[in-house]
Amino acid sequence: QNAYATLEEANSYFQDKLDVAAWIEASDIQKEQALVTATQQLDNLAWNGTVVDPQQSLAFPRIGNYFDKRLGMVQEMNPTPQRVVIACYELAYHLLNNDGLLDSTGSVKSLTVGPISIQNIVSSSKIPSVARTYIKDMLSNAGNGGNMWWRAN
Repeated sequence: QNAYATLEEANSYFQDKLDVAAWIEASDIQKEQALVTATQQLDNLAWNGTVVDPQQSLAFPRIGNYFDKRLGMVQEMNPTPQRVVIACYELAYHLLNNDGLLDSTGSVKSLTVGPISIQNIVSSSKIPSVARTYIKDMLSNAGNGGNMWWRAN
């Protein structure tokens, strides 16, 4: 297994959504590549818990749990939570819709053309907020990038 979602599952997910032209126009090969790349990007995040089997190829399933604010209850991370699968769909779409996103060689901080100057140009996030919303409660420090502190008593 090299992705959290199959092409068939992803096509079904996007079937009822608006603003998914990049997914619809992509070939099946491109969609599968996007799902694999999205999974790789998700697997590089700092997740709570530990893998079920040290030999497994993906970060999920995991031993551990998280508090699902929408449900108001603690959820297991084994099997792979549906929230991770949805984040994979959304990230795969984001990758298809933002060609070159993973290649940072073309980023710029400012641009001047004649009298017009633009500064503080922000490039598109590698993981879109819609995907991060689904998974942030499963990430170490709730996805705050280590901005929370922890103290042992």
